[in-house]
Amino acid sequence: MKLLEFTTSEPLFEILARIACHKADIYCFSAYVWNRNMLQALLPELAKLQPLSRIVLGGPDADGAAYGLRPQDYVVKGPGEGALRHLADSAFTLPGGELEHPAPPLRELPFPYRAADRPALRDRLVYYETFRGCPFRCAYCLSATDDRHEPRFDVSQAADRRRLRSELHRLLSFAPRTIKFVDRSFNINTALARYIWRFAIGLESSCEWHFEIYPELLSEEDIELLSQAPAGRIRLETGIQTVNRAVNQACGRRSDWPKARAMLLALRRRTQVSVHADLLAGLPGETLSSVLHSLDELAACLPHEIQLGTLKILSGTPMQAIARQRGYIWMDGPPWQVLASDRLSFSQMATLQDLARIINLYWNKGEFREQWSALLAEGHRASQLFLRILARHREQGLQLHSISARHRAEVFASCFAAGDR
Repeated sequence: MKLLEFTTSEPLFEILARIACHKADIYCFSAYVWNRNMLQALLPELAKLQPLSRIVLGGPDADGAAYGLRPQDYVVKGPGEGALRHLADSAFTLPGGELEHPAPPLRELPFPYRAADRPALRDRLVYYETFRGCPFRCAYCLSATDDRHEPRFDVSQAADRRRLRSELHRLLSFAPRTIKFVDRSFNINTALARYIWRFAIGLESSCEWHFEIYPELLSEEDIELLSQAPAGRIRLETGIQTVNRAVNQACGRRSDWPKARAMLLALRRRTQVSVHADLLAGLPGETLSSVLHSLDELAACLPHEIQLGTLKILSGTPMQAIARQRGYIWMDGPPWQVLASDRLSFSQMATLQDLARIINLYWNKGEFREQWSALLAEGHRASQLFLRILARHREQGLQLHSISARHRAEVFASCFAAGDR
């Protein structure tokens, strides 16, 4: 078995050449919203070069007709572990077409990496999973219809604690740059989260540990624990999306912004944990002023990074029905990005996307943290400050990406000179 990795920015011909040269009997691919277009272009060409091979396609965006698959190829529906094992047990002699097979419980799956993977994983981002399912059922998320509640470990059991530590040490033996936990909401299992955080904090290691959490679920005990983490050790991704309670309710999301805000402030004031926070433009019922208010509220918590994303209407999610009912307009192909919502015009969505780029350039790079803190402490609203920078870019015809640090500093200084504040 050979594992190959590519990025969507690599030329199609070069990817095809590296794959086809192995002349494999079986080629397996995972299809997601971010690589769907690339796979739709790649797989028909691979089939031409390897007419006797079989292609196995799985993942959230697996759809045989969309990729031009042949009768002998397989489309795996649902979790892939059981189906792929079923195919392997048959020596891939089963008839082609759609295949769905029960997956083993997460706790029964073997450790996913081999010693032979070490060169490919060194100084890279490595994925790891401790829980499948999510209880929050946000309408726009692929987990909205996922009824699973599958922990990989029960840390109240000594045997599970030993197995968990063993797997974490094996991950570290690969010397990765980052271990990213793919659990949708890592800290819903409080005991497991604290056990892993204690493990990570106690290491002598330069590896970063990345977790996606709900800040509302944090407690004083969690803050006390995370305050012990050295700088660069733990990175928390927090999905805020909006601070508007009615908007949250319209998409089935349970959120408590006052509690989340308190925890975000505690993380920034009392820990060295890196905090990345997400907002999402285009949610049901949300206006431009509501999005900007969420940005103001979030920026006041001073997270290290703010991502202002645009809602995607993903296939198979309840958001599809909501969007149709509310008269949304969105792209016909991946990433199925919203062009206009029930309360946001296309022009407003375009402005918010430009604003997201400004945030990335002037907040997320960490170059002006003291200045941002001072401006916000003076009572300025973050959204209006970002819009001022965006206006300066438009006046000067500046790109919203790839401008030098020196040029960013000049723009920032020109926007917020002492007499212009």
